[in-house]
Amino acid sequence: MDYCELIVEKVGRVGVLTLNRPPKNSFSKKLLKEMLNAMEAFERDDDIRTVFLKSSGEDFSQGADSEDIKKALAGQVEDIKESFAELGGALIEKIDNYPKSTIVAAKGRCIGGSSAVFNAFDIRIVGESFFIKDGDIYYGAVGSWGMSSLRLPIWIGRNRIMDYMFLNEGLSGRMAYEMGIASKVVADELVDEVGMYYAQKMSSAAPLAVKYFKECVRKVLYGAGLEESRNFELEVANKVLATEDAKAGLAAIIRGEQAEFFGR
Repeated sequence: MDYCELIVEKVGRVGVLTLNRPPKNSFSKKLLKEMLNAMEAFERDDDIRTVFLKSSGEDFSQGADSEDIKKALAGQVEDIKESFAELGGALIEKIDNYPKSTIVAAKGRCIGGSSAVFNAFDIRIVGESFFIKDGDIYYGAVGSWGMSSLRLPIWIGRNRIMDYMFLNEGLSGRMAYEMGIASKVVADELVDEVGMYYAQKMSSAAPLAVKYFKECVRKVLYGAGLEESRNFELEVANKVLATEDAKAGLAAIIRGEQAEFFGR
């Protein structure tokens, strides 16, 4: 696939995606499809262990593309037949269920649908200028990408999501950190550098251990129950313990070294 609105690169074991529609970096249907395609390609690439998302320009993203929204409301025939809800929901589902570690670095505004994409990543690094806001109910809508009304209440709690949506004042980087939405807050000029540092660190983890750890977390988060989740944890823990990576990792700990993992 040719990428027009997304820059796709490989840096060592990190797959790097850069939103490239400045100044707004708005999520068009094309950009959503490009992100889905790129993440699927990185998922198939055994050399890639971590996916890192960042953006060009001053703002991470100002949300869904207004021109695409106008076309949809006017009932115009579009090249991309899927709706925003279908494409956005598919991307959030892809990120949430991704078998590899993911990290996003953002500064400036993160508005509307882009906040759903941002929140879906495992680790979220933000700059001091970061400002996140999602006010669908004040636009006469309910979020349709599976984030603010579905995943975020589970991840950050009922009262916090009610404050976030109904007060509709937006959150600075520091406020987002205090609410559990951001993982770290750093100076704007360091956002991409810090993001890449942690992306490279995360890419050194054992791939199978990462995959099954994330599956365990999702299982208990989404209602499987403690007993079922515990049984699943034991099953996958034994499976991972039998791998060459686990043996190498434990041996390296004894030697006081960092193991090299090969995903087997």
